[in-house]
Amino acid sequence: MKSWTLLLFALTALTLRATEADLAAVKRADEARLQAMMAADGAALSRVLSDALVLGHADGRLESKADYVKSLTAGDTAYADAKTLEVKVSQITPDVIVLHGHQQMRKKLGTTWSSLDLRFMSVWRKEGDSWRMTSWQSLLPSGSSVIPAKK
Repeated sequence: MKSWTLLLFALTALTLRATEADLAAVKRADEARLQAMMAADGAALSRVLSDALVLGHADGRLESKADYVKSLTAGDTAYADAKTLEVKVSQITPDVIVLHGHQQMRKKLGTTWSSLDLRFMSVWRKEGDSWRMTSWQSLLPSGSSVIPAKK
């Protein structure tokens, strides 16, 4: 019985270490995504985005990986000063991790630059040996969603 308990403990410890390694890998992949966005590096961006990507913009538009990379590398869209804050990480299954957080950046559409202060959710899936983003949804916070107290 004691040997089974030790085995179970050892397997749990290995699983926790693997999970921490996966979480760190996703955080690195997300940072690589931001750097690729700011550099308009389509090849680097393609390495961290899944072919199945659905990118939901804060204005409600949806884009595929191909459309997003094409727009970025054509110069139609540009990003600068991107940073991610307040990230919460959840490992849903061994091959799926979800990030929730806050992102600030400057974005150029056409010739106009604007500052963005977004909340986001991204879903990352392990594809082979790499973590790739399969879904992104951002929103621009406005107003209050606090329910008033009942009288």
